[in-house]
Amino acid sequence: MRKFLFFLICFYSQTTFGQFGIISDKDGFVNVRESPNVNSKIIDNLTNGQIVYCLEAEGEWRPTDYDFIRHEKSGYVHNSRIKFIEEFDNVPYSRITDSTVIFKKDSIKLFATKTKFNPKNNKLQYRKGDASNNEMNYLERINGKEIWGTDGYIPKKKYGQFTLIYGKEKMNLPIDNLFEPNLDYTKVNIDTKSKTIYISASNSDGAGSYEVLWIIVNGKFKQRILTFGF
Repeated sequence: MRKFLFFLICFYSQTTFGQFGIISDKDGFVNVRESPNVNSKIIDNLTNGQIVYCLEAEGEWRPTDYDFIRHEKSGYVHNSRIKFIEEFDNVPYSRITDSTVIFKKDSIKLFATKTKFNPKNNKLQYRKGDASNNEMNYLERINGKEIWGTDGYIPKKKYGQFTLIYGKEKMNLPIDNLFEPNLDYTKVNIDTKSKTIYISASNSDGAGSYEVLWIIVNGKFKQRILTFGF
């Protein structure tokens, strides 16, 4: 009984995660509102094709994060104006183990692995905590870069390989500063109309949850988007 309850908790926590989407409106743009109703104040607008990250719907509206390059902004977008990445054709996995996952469909193949993180081979930068408030020192950067996947602690796992083959094109997608990968929560979708491949992952060590999306267009890597998970 205890194992069954544990399974339900894990299943619920994973199915209530947010998801990436794309703005799609007949007018070419959509209004972002302060609250989840049509009479709420318009605080921004997003053009078609912009990537957003949406949480669980509140009626017909989605709490939505956007503007990942500079700093995240948030508001509400009507559910009908968002095309979710998971709605595109799915590329299934052909093999999955604790350390390896392979996705394959037609001319698309993704090979991803995870491996142990060795702190001795990396430069760790700590921020000193406030001793008067009993704050401990915590890990702030690895090799000079922001850390994704931990909450101030040394990572246990990192990506080993993350290679996409699309027809004759082969590319190693950027995985620097991404830690605690969850290969079983990785998904590959393709928009055949625009020849765009979307690879998404929900990664975490239990506290430092984050979402990552790689975008490949016409066989060329275009963008990697990161946002905090929920």
